[in-house]
Amino acid sequence: MIFHPSLGSHIERIVGKIHAINQYSNRTAHLIVINHVNNTGCYAECLSAYNYTISVLGINPNPRTFKGSEAGTNVTLGEGNYNVTAPEVSTFYWKDISPDCSGVINAGETKRCIITNSYANDIKTWTDEATNIKIQFSYLPIYPFVGNNTALNFKVTDLKTGVPLELAHVHVVIIKNVTANFTSSGTVDKGDFVTYDNITSSHGTFSIRYQFEQDGMHQIIVRINTKNGGVALASFGVPILFSE
Repeated sequence: MIFHPSLGSHIERIVGKIHAINQYSNRTAHLIVINHVNNTGCYAECLSAYNYTISVLGINPNPRTFKGSEAGTNVTLGEGNYNVTAPEVSTFYWKDISPDCSGVINAGETKRCIITNSYANDIKTWTDEATNIKIQFSYLPIYPFVGNNTALNFKVTDLKTGVPLELAHVHVVIIKNVTANFTSSGTVDKGDFVTYDNITSSHGTFSIRYQFEQDGMHQIIVRINTKNGGVALASFGVPILFSE
């Protein structure tokens, strides 16, 4: 038998590559990132998983940044701490992240991170034909409790075209005391309401996070000043539940 040195070297290189691949596989973890969008109750401007851009922080994640997918994206990363982030796309969608979207992952381990974005189907709408302004309002979570963070979301658009309006100034009043009457200055003192002022928005949407102190129906009053001189005043109700 004739031995060819070059053939032996080639076989050694192949064996070495296989060994290196096996070692790399043993050091690598897998994170399956699923972005689920629940559009129940949404009939216009509904989002899909692809509207979200997801980022993974960790040891050499690949890919590091990618578009969301209902089927899931397989991210390889090294052993250690990691965290998955998905910036808010719409104030009318509530985001819930599963526990495995952050923490510590071990070599050879596979974890599933599930991000669920749910449409707030209880959206209230106020319109003013005189000023051609439409204000949409929603609150999240769907069932807000006393002491929990509640997101108060607003979207201001042109009533006829649906184009978002540029806001020059927004003034919001939240009635803290459910027994107070904001229309009667004699019954409302400083401790009955909280105000937010000097809010601006170039794309017509803004959000306020607030912890309600009492259960019952609370009143939200908002005054809008648009860049083109339009003025609108609206009122919305938020039912707050008591956590037993």
